[in-house]
Amino acid sequence: MDDTQLRDEVMTLFVAGHETTANALTWTWYLLSQHPEVAEKLQHEVDSVLSGRLPTLEDVSRLTYTEMVLTEAMRLYPPAWTIGRRTVEEYRVRQYSIPANSLLIMSQYVVHHDPRWYPDPLRFDPERWTPEARAGRPRYAYFPFGGGPRLCIGEAFAWMEAELALAILSNSGAPNWSPATTSRPSH
Repeated sequence: MDDTQLRDEVMTLFVAGHETTANALTWTWYLLSQHPEVAEKLQHEVDSVLSGRLPTLEDVSRLTYTEMVLTEAMRLYPPAWTIGRRTVEEYRVRQYSIPANSLLIMSQYVVHHDPRWYPDPLRFDPERWTPEARAGRPRYAYFPFGGGPRLCIGEAFAWMEAELALAILSNSGAPNWSPATTSRPSH
C-alpha cells in the first residue's frame, strides 16, 4: 500500500466503519421490535451463553443465533446499498462488452432481495443463515462488505463489534455497566 491508500483505509475504518455498524444495529433493533419471537430466541441465546455477564471476544463464536439475526438484518437493510468498481481493461459478461475505465455499480440491496437466493425475500428470517442454508447459495449472493481484493478492510472488526453490541444490549442479566464504574489501567 502506498501512503495515500493507507490513509484512505484508516479513515474508512474510523469514519465509515462506525456509521455502518450503527446503521446495521439500528435496523436490527427495528426488525426485532417487529418480530418478538425472534427477539425472544435471541434473548434466550444471549442469556444462556453469557449467564448474566458481559460478553467477551471468546463468546462471539458461541453466539450463533445472534450472528444469524445480524446477518439477516444486513441482508434486508445493508448498511451500504451499493458499491462501485472501475474496469481496468475491457471486460466481457456473456454477450456484453464493458469498455475499459467504465464504472460498474453493484447493489447489495437488489442482490440480497433476489428470490432465487432468498425465497420470500422481504421476510425477516434469521434461519436463512444456518450452515446448511448458507451452503446452498452462491458466494456473492450476500456481500454487505463487498468482495474480492476490495473487500472492506474493517469487515472482521465490524462483525465482532456489532455482535458484541447486540449481545450486550440483549443481555437481561448483565450488571449495569457504565464507563464511570469500570476500572481502567493507569498509564
